Amino acid sequence: MIINQNLEARQKTIVHVLNGLDFGGNENLCLQILKHSSPDVQNVLVNLNSEHLEMLPLFEKVPNLLIINQDYQRDRHLKFVFELTLLLKRLCPQGILIYPFGVHIFIGLAARFAGISSIGVSAGNTPPNEPSMRSTWKKIIVISRLLRMPIYSCSNTVQKSLDKLTKLPHGSHPILNGCDVTGISTQANSSRERRIANSVKVIGMVARLNKIKDHQTLIQAFNIINQKFPETELWLVGDVEEKEVLQNLTKQLGLTEKIIFWGNRSDVPELLGQMDIYAFSTTDDEGFGIALIEARAAGLPIVASDAPACREVTGNGEAVVLVPQGDSMVMAQELEQLLVSEEKRIYRGKRGYQYAVNNHSIQECARKWNEVLLNKTGNYQ
Repeated sequence: MIINQNLEARQKTIVHVLNGLDFGGNENLCLQILKHSSPDVQNVLVNLNSEHLEMLPLFEKVPNLLIINQDYQRDRHLKFVFELTLLLKRLCPQGILIYPFGVHIFIGLAARFAGISSIGVSAGNTPPNEPSMRSTWKKIIVISRLLRMPIYSCSNTVQKSLDKLTKLPHGSHPILNGCDVTGISTQANSSRERRIANSVKVIGMVARLNKIKDHQTLIQAFNIINQKFPETELWLVGDVEEKEVLQNLTKQLGLTEKIIFWGNRSDVPELLGQMDIYAFSTTDDEGFGIALIEARAAGLPIVASDAPACREVTGNGEAVVLVPQGDSMVMAQELEQLLVSEEKRIYRGKRGYQYAVNNHSIQECARKWNEVLLNKTGNYQ
């Protein structure tokens, strides 16, 4: 393998590791960090799953980014560690940021064999509730501690939940997720200006269609709303395992023409600009809810589930309405109040935008990651 000669010309190299380039939280976080990285840093992206490349065109647009496929095979751990060690030795990075939790054990082992002193592990979700899985996660954290790999959670909620399992590695602390607030706002506003006057009202949610989220409660709430506001649509942006279940529920409720499944999209800011209200129905397993910050950046009023991560990300409900988890009736009532009041929508949208500006810029998030990975703060040899 020929390594880009630009690596030799730069003093600082950081390797980012993803397990596939599908549309998802880790992938979007990585993309945004790369886009807003310091210009004196050479970034390298190592993709562990070359069969999943949906976001590859977006990563290819990042200036000076070197992308390498190094497939991970679950039944060939030793071979994977050996080959990754050789690759990392050729790259000679100052730091490595590992996004897939769990798999990071093998990546971190290769990084240690390659002599990399600064290793960061990103944790985006709380531990699962199943006792057997919690035991597995505990073992993973213990091994991380033995390998001296700090775990940096996307929120205080995730960090506290991991700390309850067992003692975290030295140097572990939260690095809050961020988003390109200005960029999202600009794109959303441009899309909003092109919107047809007096069009149907749109309630939207952007999130993977998985069991961590609670799309079913939102669909049930929309079913209640549709009885009073037939000129309203629900947009669900996202994909994966629960899609068929949710589509079947939509058919049972006779809402096929009113609920639109957009699938995975690369134009989320533009879609946010076409929405009137943002809904985020989720569970206690939610790790951060970056979609909430993106919706705030787009200036949308928000109704969200009262889950720990949502409380943290929204500043305990500042300019956001939090409703009991799984309560479709209350969610419907709060959404209705926003549907009938443009004044409330504008007021909450403006306050939410300012909160995103003050607390969740991607520039600050990227700066903190660069600091820990370049051994300026928080890491150790």
